[in-house]
Amino acid sequence: MIKNIYRSAFVFVVVLALAACASFNPIEKPKVAITNLKMAPGNGFQQKLLVGLQLDNPNSFAVNLGRLRYTLELQGQSLAGGSLNDEISLPANGQAQLVIPVEVNLLNGIGVLSKILGNLQSDLDYKLSLTAAVANFGLGDITINKVGKVGMGNTAP
Repeated sequence: MIKNIYRSAFVFVVVLALAACASFNPIEKPKVAITNLKMAPGNGFQQKLLVGLQLDNPNSFAVNLGRLRYTLELQGQSLAGGSLNDEISLPANGQAQLVIPVEVNLLNGIGVLSKILGNLQSDLDYKLSLTAAVANFGLGDITINKVGKVGMGNTAP
Protein backbone atom coordinates (compact mmCIF):
# COMPACT_ATOMS: atom_id res chain seq x y z
CA MET A 1 0.00 0.00 0.00
CA ILE A 2 2.70 2.50 1.02
CA LYS A 3 4.76 1.30 -1.94
CA ASN A 4 1.86 2.18 -4.30
CA ILE A 5 1.58 5.66 -2.76
CA TYR A 6 5.30 6.29 -3.30
CA ARG A 7 5.06 4.97 -6.84
CA SER A 8 2.06 7.23 -7.59
CA ALA A 9 3.82 10.24 -6.07
CA PHE A 10 6.96 9.48 -8.12
CA VAL A 11 4.94 9.20 -11.35
CA PHE A 12 3.17 12.46 -10.53
CA VAL A 13 6.48 14.30 -9.96
CA VAL A 14 7.93 12.89 -13.20
CA VAL A 15 4.86 13.98 -15.18
CA LEU A 16 5.05 17.45 -13.64
CA ALA A 17 8.76 17.74 -14.49
CA LEU A 18 8.16 16.64 -18.08
CA ALA A 19 5.33 19.13 -18.49
CA ALA A 20 7.54 21.93 -17.14
CA CYS A 21 10.35 20.98 -19.54
CA ALA A 22 7.99 20.82 -22.51
CA SER A 23 6.71 24.36 -21.86
CA PHE A 24 10.19 25.79 -21.18
CA ASN A 25 11.52 27.73 -24.15
CA PRO A 26 14.92 29.06 -23.04
CA ILE A 27 15.42 31.52 -25.88
CA GLU A 28 13.37 33.73 -28.16
CA LYS A 29 14.91 33.98 -31.62
CA PRO A 30 16.69 37.25 -32.37
CA LYS A 31 15.10 39.51 -34.97
CA VAL A 32 17.05 40.43 -38.10
CA ALA A 33 16.68 43.17 -40.71
CA ILE A 34 18.78 44.35 -43.61
CA THR A 35 19.72 47.99 -43.06
CA ASN A 36 21.62 48.66 -46.31
CA LEU A 37 23.24 47.16 -49.38
CA LYS A 38 26.45 48.33 -50.98
CA MET A 39 28.30 47.12 -54.03
CA ALA A 40 31.96 46.39 -53.32
CA PRO A 41 34.59 46.60 -56.05
CA GLY A 42 34.32 43.69 -58.49
CA ASN A 43 36.91 40.98 -58.94
CA GLY A 44 36.80 39.31 -62.37
CA PHE A 45 33.52 37.46 -62.72
CA GLN A 46 32.68 37.91 -59.04
CA GLN A 47 30.76 40.85 -57.63
CA LYS A 48 30.43 41.30 -53.91
CA LEU A 49 27.47 42.87 -52.13
CA LEU A 50 28.07 44.13 -48.61
CA VAL A 51 24.87 43.60 -46.65
CA GLY A 52 24.34 45.57 -43.45
CA LEU A 53 22.36 43.67 -40.81
CA GLN A 54 20.78 44.68 -37.56
CA LEU A 55 20.23 41.86 -35.06
CA ASP A 56 17.86 42.57 -32.15
CA ASN A 57 17.88 40.40 -29.03
CA PRO A 58 14.45 40.28 -27.33
CA ASN A 59 15.82 38.16 -24.45
CA SER A 60 16.77 39.40 -20.99
CA PHE A 61 20.19 37.75 -21.35
CA ALA A 62 23.00 37.98 -23.89
CA VAL A 63 22.79 35.58 -26.86
CA ASN A 64 26.06 34.35 -28.30
CA LEU A 65 26.04 33.51 -32.01
CA GLY A 66 28.67 32.04 -34.26
CA ARG A 67 29.05 30.27 -37.61
CA LEU A 68 26.48 32.30 -39.55
CA ARG A 69 25.26 30.92 -42.89
CA TYR A 70 22.91 32.93 -45.03
CA THR A 71 21.12 33.16 -48.36
CA LEU A 72 19.64 36.26 -49.92
CA GLU A 73 17.01 36.96 -52.55
CA LEU A 74 16.58 40.42 -54.08
CA GLN A 75 13.63 41.39 -56.26
CA GLY A 76 12.55 37.73 -56.31
CA GLN A 77 15.92 36.60 -57.70
CA SER A 78 18.11 34.25 -55.69
CA LEU A 79 21.66 35.39 -54.97
CA ALA A 80 24.44 33.20 -53.73
CA GLY A 81 24.74 33.29 -49.98
CA GLY A 82 27.76 33.07 -47.79
CA SER A 83 29.03 32.40 -44.32
CA LEU A 84 30.71 34.24 -41.50
CA ASN A 85 32.65 32.51 -38.73
CA ASP A 86 32.96 35.49 -36.38
CA GLU A 87 31.42 35.22 -32.93
CA ILE A 88 28.70 37.76 -32.25
CA SER A 89 27.37 38.59 -28.80
CA LEU A 90 23.95 40.21 -28.74
CA PRO A 91 23.53 42.12 -25.47
CA ALA A 92 20.46 41.50 -23.33
CA ASN A 93 17.49 43.40 -24.83
CA GLY A 94 19.99 45.05 -27.18
CA GLN A 95 21.17 44.97 -30.75
CA ALA A 96 24.27 44.49 -32.87
CA GLN A 97 25.18 45.75 -36.32
CA LEU A 98 27.29 43.75 -38.72
CA VAL A 99 28.15 43.57 -42.41
CA ILE A 100 28.09 40.28 -44.28
CA PRO A 101 29.59 39.72 -47.73
CA VAL A 102 27.44 38.07 -50.40
CA GLU A 103 29.32 36.84 -53.47
CA VAL A 104 27.47 37.05 -56.79
CA ASN A 105 28.82 35.27 -59.85
CA LEU A 106 28.36 37.72 -62.72
CA LEU A 107 27.63 34.94 -65.21
CA ASN A 108 24.82 33.52 -63.09
CA GLY A 109 23.69 36.75 -61.43
CA ILE A 110 23.62 39.20 -64.33
CA GLY A 111 19.81 39.35 -64.22
CA VAL A 112 19.82 40.04 -60.50
CA LEU A 113 22.46 42.75 -60.74
CA SER A 114 20.67 44.47 -63.63
CA LYS A 115 17.46 44.56 -61.54
CA ILE A 116 19.40 45.99 -58.60
CA LEU A 117 21.16 48.62 -60.70
CA GLY A 118 17.86 49.52 -62.36
CA ASN A 119 16.26 50.18 -58.95
CA LEU A 120 18.90 52.29 -57.21
CA GLN A 121 16.36 55.01 -56.41
CA SER A 122 13.67 52.72 -54.96
CA ASP A 123 13.52 50.12 -52.22
CA LEU A 124 14.33 46.53 -53.11
CA ASP A 125 12.32 43.54 -51.91
CA TYR A 126 14.45 41.02 -50.06
CA LYS A 127 14.18 37.61 -48.48
CA LEU A 128 16.92 36.66 -46.04
CA SER A 129 17.49 33.29 -44.43
CA LEU A 130 20.08 33.32 -41.65
CA THR A 131 21.20 30.25 -39.72
CA ALA A 132 23.43 30.73 -36.68
CA ALA A 133 24.97 28.47 -34.08
CA VAL A 134 23.76 29.48 -30.62
CA ALA A 135 26.23 28.81 -27.82
CA ASN A 136 23.65 29.48 -25.07
CA PHE A 137 22.05 26.41 -23.49
CA GLY A 138 23.63 24.10 -26.08
CA LEU A 139 20.73 24.83 -28.44
CA GLY A 140 22.69 24.29 -31.65
CA ASP A 141 21.50 26.10 -34.78
CA ILE A 142 18.55 28.45 -35.16
CA THR A 143 17.21 29.78 -38.45
CA ILE A 144 15.72 33.24 -38.83
CA ASN A 145 13.80 34.17 -41.97
CA LYS A 146 13.00 37.76 -42.84
CA VAL A 147 11.15 39.39 -45.73
CA GLY A 148 11.28 43.15 -46.17
CA LYS A 149 12.43 46.14 -48.21
CA VAL A 150 15.78 47.89 -48.21
CA GLY A 151 17.28 50.86 -50.01
CA MET A 152 20.46 50.50 -52.02
CA GLY A 153 23.37 52.43 -50.47
CA ASN A 154 26.27 54.05 -52.23
CA THR A 155 28.92 51.79 -53.67
CA ALA A 156 31.74 50.92 -51.32
CA PRO A 157 35.06 52.69 -51.93
